[in-house]
Order: sequence, then C-alpha cells, then structure tokens
Amino acid sequence: MKKGLLFAVGVLLSAVPAMGFCSVPQPRLVCAEYFASEVVVEATLVNIRTISDKDDPEGISAFVYSLRAGQVFRGNIAGILQVYEGNDSGRATFDWKIGQTYLLFLSHSASEKAWELDGCGNSGPVNRARAVLEEIATIQKRHGGDGHIYGVVSQQALSVPIPQVQVEARGTDGVYKATTNAKGEFEIKVPPGVYAVRATKSGFRFGDADISYANSLNLRVEPGGCVQLQLAAR
Repeated sequence: MKKGLLFAVGVLLSAVPAMGFCSVPQPRLVCAEYFASEVVVEATLVNIRTISDKDDPEGISAFVYSLRAGQVFRGNIAGILQVYEGNDSGRATFDWKIGQTYLLFLSHSASEKAWELDGCGNSGPVNRARAVLEEIATIQKRHGGDGHIYGVVSQQALSVPIPQVQVEARGTDGVYKATTNAKGEFEIKVPPGVYAVRATKSGFRFGDADISYANSLNLRVEPGGCVQLQLAAR
C-alpha cells in the first residue's frame, strides 16, 4: 500500500492540511495492520518540517513530523521519532496538529531514514481511536494460538467481487482451504507459520491485486495474529 501524507501549503506552522484520498480496498483491519507494523505507539507531535521539491523550490515534496513517543503497544521505541510522509495522493486522511497525540502504526524506511505510516490505515488522533485501542487490547490479551488469513477476491478494479472462488493456504504443516462468499471475502484459520495462498475458479486466473496489503505467496502469520490480502482476476 502506498505510504503517504498530508498535503499542505504555506509556511511551516501555518500550513493548512488537506485530506488524502483512499483507494479501495478498505477498510484496513486493525489486527492485520498491527502485525504488519514494526511499531505501534502513541506519540505527540512537537514539530513539522517541510522538504522542498528540487525541481520547484517553492513547492513541497514531503513533510517530516517529529513526535515524542508515549505508550508503546508493539515494538521498541522511545524519545523523539521522525515520521516521513510524501506530499502525494497517499497522504493521511487526518489533520496533523502540533501538541496533538496520535496512535501510529509505523514501518521504518531505510531510504528516508525515518518512519512511515499508511495514510489510509488505522493511524490517527488518539481522541478518535477508542475502538482501535480496544481491539489492540484484545490482541494483546491473546497468548499465542492459531492465526487468520483474511482476504477478498475481485476483478482487478477491486469493485466487483467474485464469489465461489476456492482459496488455499499452503504451509509447512499442511494445506488450509476456504471459499469466497457473495462479497468475494474469505477467512482461513491457520497455525503460525509462512504460507503461500492461491485462488482457483474455472475460467479465471488470479494473482495479487495491484493494490494489495501483502504478498500472497509469502505470508507470515504470527501466533494469534492475522494478515490481509487482495487477489484479483488477471
């Protein structure tokens, strides 16, 4: 999924943010994003820095947000962290305000030497994250056990679901199967491990959708965790 950020104009502290636009598939499952993230943390925004477009010095190509880490739900992080977001269509769907506290699902970008988030995921202001925090608490109460593979099968545009597709997840401990419902959705309960997921239906050939949360041929399911993917007809 494209990482991205807030679009803004003006000077650093007077920048007026605009919302990003999220393409399907939606919504991002909290459980899947939690286990896909290196760090999940509450953090307070302390500074915003803009990066100029090298081809247009007066334009903004990206923002770097400095935040002070608070409660950590997953991973290890402390002190001040930097979040990079490009000024593109994948920007966040919420406003960034200095002094506000956010719940962030983060992965580290080696190229940017900073953290990134999925602007269309479950990151956002803590004061609007009650349901997400409740689900995180439920996840953390689990003590291992099986995980789940969630997915949807559709036409490439992702707007037309394909029902009655046979889906199998093949891992070192066996093969686990499911059939898509009328909405093209499926769920497979599996032991922790690495899986390759394939979909079959007469007259169709399937692969990962152009917009997909995961690689269907290399899915790692943690104990008590879940993953989410999108398959599309080719």
